[in-house]
Amino acid sequence: MADPRYRLLHVNTDDDVLVLTIAVEQVEGDAVAHELQKELVAAATDSKLSRVIVDFQNVQYISSVAFSPLLALRRQLNAVEGRMMVCGLTTLVGDIFYTTKMVDPTGKFSAPFELRPDVPSALQVMRTPVTKAPEPEE
Repeated sequence: MADPRYRLLHVNTDDDVLVLTIAVEQVEGDAVAHELQKELVAAATDSKLSRVIVDFQNVQYISSVAFSPLLALRRQLNAVEGRMMVCGLTTLVGDIFYTTKMVDPTGKFSAPFELRPDVPSALQVMRTPVTKAPEPEE
């Protein structure tokens, strides 16, 4: 049964990773962006998890206003040294992310969002420990 608090999201957890699947086909307009931001932030806050995957598999179109909710969630996660990934981008949605440089599938530049093709691959990366470069010796 869907959580009645979330109209635009399907909220799931997989161990200690929060998976937020956007449930609408179009994310455009200020009203939708505002509601999406409220739901993304609330889901992350309620779950108390710091690793979040946002799945776009249902989304057929987004406008640039859709990036504001994602950036708000990213800021919230950065404050707790969390991690966020997007996945499930259709060709059109992917083109919008690539054109605006919100993701970089080539790794040539630092983009705001990490990208994986789907939830299983994003979960695999989320569960791989991040290794930090060793501290230089003095």
